[in-house]
Amino acid sequence: MYNVFTYFAYLIACLTYPFSHRIRKWLKGQCGNINIIRNKRRNDTTPLLWMHCASLGEFEQGKPLLEAFLKQHPEYKSMVTFFSPSGFIPSQNYGKADIIAYIPWDTRWNAKKFLDAANPSIVFWVKYDYWKNYLIQLKKRNIPCYLVSATFRPQQYFFKPALKWLSPLQYFTRLFVQTEQSKQLLATVGITNVTVTGDTRFDRVCKIASKNVDFPVVERFIQSSQKVLIAGSSWQKDEVIIAEAIQQIPDIKLILVPHEINPDRIESAEQIFSFCKTLRYTHAGEENPEDANVLIVDTIGILSSIYRYADAAYIGCGFDNGIHNTLEAAVYGIPVTFGPKYDKFEEAKELIAAGGATPINNANELYALLTLWFNDDNQERKRQGKICANYVERNSGTTKKILAEIEIE
Repeated sequence: MYNVFTYFAYLIACLTYPFSHRIRKWLKGQCGNINIIRNKRRNDTTPLLWMHCASLGEFEQGKPLLEAFLKQHPEYKSMVTFFSPSGFIPSQNYGKADIIAYIPWDTRWNAKKFLDAANPSIVFWVKYDYWKNYLIQLKKRNIPCYLVSATFRPQQYFFKPALKWLSPLQYFTRLFVQTEQSKQLLATVGITNVTVTGDTRFDRVCKIASKNVDFPVVERFIQSSQKVLIAGSSWQKDEVIIAEAIQQIPDIKLILVPHEINPDRIESAEQIFSFCKTLRYTHAGEENPEDANVLIVDTIGILSSIYRYADAAYIGCGFDNGIHNTLEAAVYGIPVTFGPKYDKFEEAKELIAAGGATPINNANELYALLTLWFNDDNQERKRQGKICANYVERNSGTTKKILAEIEIE
């Protein structure tokens, strides 16, 4: 039944090819993928680490482990695979991986051909994106496969009596989970090869923050302002709420980093903030950044580094599918806020409980929060920011814990 479903899903993807830009990118990336890997690995007996990530967020989560493993075992080469174009496309020039590719669709035939071609020695599967045929083949070939930085919730199908047969979790060599609750939940379905190690994202954001990369455009934009808000990975619903809130706050500087940077989205953001002067990041050389009120970042890859210029952060997608990475901002010791859809994110719930993060439901609540943070003494903003910084520092070190548990033959 699982294989029938996967073939049917692939057929649907092919039928939607003419109508979806994302599907077209994904299907084109699939073409000849296995042959490319086969050619790169032909007659190569070097041991290979394979890391699979659903998308870019999971890759950022996996990077600390990948890089630490390769430093500890320089005799290994590495391969990173993605399911989503939004992970594969911006990661193609990542210098630590010898092979970067899409994972072929999860059929028995693809899984066998792919593993024959790549011949990995060890596998890290980051957080989720469980492809059952691949995991079965890895188990059959005695190739150790570790799930890292995973979290589980009772609502997932693994824990539904009628759907447990679909679960691929029993094929992992060991599961490294973020919380004790996940470990206890897995035990209810007989999965006991579990270690609580935390989340490797803490290590990733600490490493990025330590680099202190300079961005002259951002520095010119903010000048000496003490009211700098960065809205990271924003969607249109976020931007409407932010626009309504900041209209009432004098002298605030907003750095807006939309989740998608296609021309339509950037133009939409400019229209939403048309009540003030906006400037695109890539056009900063043509104008004076310091004269703008809103800097729209229309390029990828710099959000996690420019949070260091912020006095506070708004994390996007809390009014859509669920918030993006709060840790990228929290590591800089600034308070964070986001919309109401954060239940699936342990770090968000823990930051709220600790007092470092504040969820909002509408523009009025955001306005009240920004007014509190940006008052004359800034004491509440500093207090919440310190909580965020301490939280990130306290939870770092996951990478070392995982490496200590991994056995290399």
